[in-house]
Amino acid sequence: MFQRSKESLAEHGDKVVGYYDTETHGLYLTGWNRDHIHFGLFEPGQCPKPNEWFTDSEIHARAVVRMVEATVAPAEIGRQHHVVDAGCGVGGTAIHLARTRGCKVTGVNIVDMQLEIAAGKAAQAGLEGLVSFEYADCSRHLPFPDNSVDVVVNIESACHYVDRANFLREVHRILKPSGKIVATDWMARDGLTDAEYEKYIEPICEPYALPSLECPGSYRKILAEADLEILEFEGFHGKDAANVQIVENACKLMAGLMIGGMRTPGLRRLYGQVQPLHEAWSGGYFELRRYCARKAA
Repeated sequence: MFQRSKESLAEHGDKVVGYYDTETHGLYLTGWNRDHIHFGLFEPGQCPKPNEWFTDSEIHARAVVRMVEATVAPAEIGRQHHVVDAGCGVGGTAIHLARTRGCKVTGVNIVDMQLEIAAGKAAQAGLEGLVSFEYADCSRHLPFPDNSVDVVVNIESACHYVDRANFLREVHRILKPSGKIVATDWMARDGLTDAEYEKYIEPICEPYALPSLECPGSYRKILAEADLEILEFEGFHGKDAANVQIVENACKLMAGLMIGGMRTPGLRRLYGQVQPLHEAWSGGYFELRRYCARKAA
């Protein structure tokens, strides 16, 4: 199978923090969405226009929330639940769940700057009694007692973890009997050769601070090894296709700017992120998948 990262937990954790310290305000909160750092699910025929600013797009705002709803739906989260949002970003998912379900949510994250933003957003929303945030490196340890959490949510975060197997063992440890994890993650397509993985997936990993990507088969394996029963494991049946168009539009825009003479380090860095992602996704080598798994009763 594909070669895994040889970086230590500490080395890669520093790389992830550095990536998000650089990109949170620029690429994500200013250029993507003010609350959510993940892809969206769009209604058929809907996609932001090539010249539309994403943070001002109602279509895009609905799509990123729709991704949250599609991910968490199998968990049937209610007011009585304690939810952990592992890799909580700037708190958008945690705040949304507390506001719409009335549940207690604890967001954990390795990036201190994002935790500060998230706490400020929760205070502004008046949800400090339901939502809290704390530091955790999810590859190492989840800071909760055994058998204490009803649901773990993990949206496009585990792709950054050096040790996803340990993360899932930690999920199993903290979940109550019959508790669930619901997640969406970046994945390589099943059945890629080593040469295809090297050509299409490895160029994504470095610019996005990913140690590697699982494929659906290897993801199922580490879920089973963590003693988590898979209830659902599937793609989005084309509803995520508009994201590919968004990435393509961004590539064309940036290529045009560079041809026109704008070759700033920031633009070159962003193009180096977006172009290989478009090549892999449009070619069918990369995909988004969601899953729901349960700890035994």
